[in-house]
Amino acid sequence: MGKKLIGIATVLVVAAAGFGASWLMFGQGKPPESSTPTASQPAPQGFNKTQHDINEPGGLWWIVNKQRPLPKGYEPADLTTPKIKLRWAPIAESMQVSASITPSLEAMYQAMVAAGFDVMLISGYRSEKTQAELYNGYVSKSGQAEADRLSARPGTSEHQTGLVVDLGRADGKCELDQCLGDLPEGKWLAEHAHEYGFIIRYPQGKEATVGYMYEPWHLRYVGKELAAELHAKQQTMEEFFGL
Repeated sequence: MGKKLIGIATVLVVAAAGFGASWLMFGQGKPPESSTPTASQPAPQGFNKTQHDINEPGGLWWIVNKQRPLPKGYEPADLTTPKIKLRWAPIAESMQVSASITPSLEAMYQAMVAAGFDVMLISGYRSEKTQAELYNGYVSKSGQAEADRLSARPGTSEHQTGLVVDLGRADGKCELDQCLGDLPEGKWLAEHAHEYGFIIRYPQGKEATVGYMYEPWHLRYVGKELAAELHAKQQTMEEFFGL
């Protein structure tokens, strides 16, 4: 019985060797490899931070802040009025945004309406001239140090990019006030805005990073991919891009 087992094992070894030799004979080099991934295979690529230029005026990921001003007198070439409820007349400067964000803004607005919210656009595009008037008003009222927490200096406002919207309740409750973050509308934006490509640009607890106080109403469009990444990591654009 033992001899038979030894004989069978010998046959199997010879057969296996012959199989490997046949691949060499036909120029294959070696038997086919398993399709199962191994540690030596390259890992999937992570998020590509270079797919959009953060320095490109008008670009999807263009970063504007106190240290990164806009070009002098910058104005988007594609300003348009979105089809959502507006705080002012459609012809008003602040009721315009870049056309590149209108489909996503209108989709987010419709989702909020479907969720039972009555919201409106409070402010969109803001020219450098308008920003100067607004900022100087804060300085006169509260002093420059406080004005710098509340408002951007002329030429450094994200609103001038056309890629930003201030949203609020149609009844005006908590308009441009931090208490919006405690209302259902503010909580919805914090949880769902990234699904439409928007981020809360100045989140709670990030004033030292972004330079401005918490603004739950101020939403910046960056596209769904980056918005999802920032939402998942709970990071600002400055933190994510190492600025």
